[in-house]
Amino acid sequence: MDGLKGPRLLTLRIRNLRNLRSVDLDLREKSHRILLTGANGAGKTTLLEAVYLLARGRSFRGRKAGSLTTDGECRTLIEGRFREVDSPSDSILVFERSGRGSSRRYNSVVMGSLPPSDSPLRVKLVGENPQILLEGEPTLRRGLLDWNVFHVEHQLGRLRADLRRVLAQRNAALRQGGARVSAWNPAFVDLSDQITAKREDFHERWRSQFRSLAEDFAFLDGCDLFFDRGWPKDTGLLDVLERGRSTEIQRGQTLAGAHRADIKISREGSPSRLSRGQAKVAVCLLQLAAERVHRMTGLAPSLWLLDDVDAELDKGTADRLWRVLGEPDAQQLISRLSTEPGGIDEGSTMPDTMFHVEHGTLKP
Repeated sequence: MDGLKGPRLLTLRIRNLRNLRSVDLDLREKSHRILLTGANGAGKTTLLEAVYLLARGRSFRGRKAGSLTTDGECRTLIEGRFREVDSPSDSILVFERSGRGSSRRYNSVVMGSLPPSDSPLRVKLVGENPQILLEGEPTLRRGLLDWNVFHVEHQLGRLRADLRRVLAQRNAALRQGGARVSAWNPAFVDLSDQITAKREDFHERWRSQFRSLAEDFAFLDGCDLFFDRGWPKDTGLLDVLERGRSTEIQRGQTLAGAHRADIKISREGSPSRLSRGQAKVAVCLLQLAAERVHRMTGLAPSLWLLDDVDAELDKGTADRLWRVLGEPDAQQLISRLSTEPGGIDEGSTMPDTMFHVEHGTLKP
């Protein structure tokens, strides 16, 4: 595997994914870093999206990006051949979308909703609009936290499903006047406490790694990664629920608990104001910090999907970022506007492979 310790994508076949009608990408003899260059709208991000769909079964792009399937077609097909760590043979993942919905197959076996710990292909993504993650709805940041916790705390998925069920019942009781809400409090508090304990344990390790990485970037001086568990510190959740019952009945929803958790990059208690470029660096460091925690627990390296990460960065910052991203044992697919290597080669000990994307087609 040419020094790679993580999974390596060998071939990628795409049919009718947005503006990519027919793409066959052969990476078997290529380096660990694949550069995808081209103009805006050429299809670079869609190539990264194809790998993400294989790994996660869903897109990282919102509804504004439109339909997955190419206009005029009725079926999207993505097939990826990859080599897993310590495996003597290749594996194949298939994602398919048609009028009947989406499905995935792993070595010809239909996949259900696998927990992240059992996923055959792990990816780390840094997308094109990181400020949405840092400044948008808490749901996005909570999702990032839990996706990373899933890999080291395999029970989290079951606990979250149980919490959603109990939360729905508790909210229904609140909307009916609150007479039966106390019956759901013990289970809700217990599940919130269990989930919070797992999140806090991961956060402490994540925070330590983030702070270490942030030392190389002056605009992050004084910044820290904070975890908000979803109710005030040093206060029991049951007490918070009892004191806030009248407000909850009025609004018809549960206002405190693990479902309200959040993470924030803050400086002295105030949210950090970062430019688009700085936000992208911060998200890169969050993903790198999480990857370090995962590696410490014995997980193999992830496959990285990096979407134009050095856009809007000065050369010094870009060079520093590529140095910390220069992990030699992990495969990286990198999209960027420029065909010039720039700071990318600062962190690389191996030559890069470059493809140019133009009007939905690839050229070496």
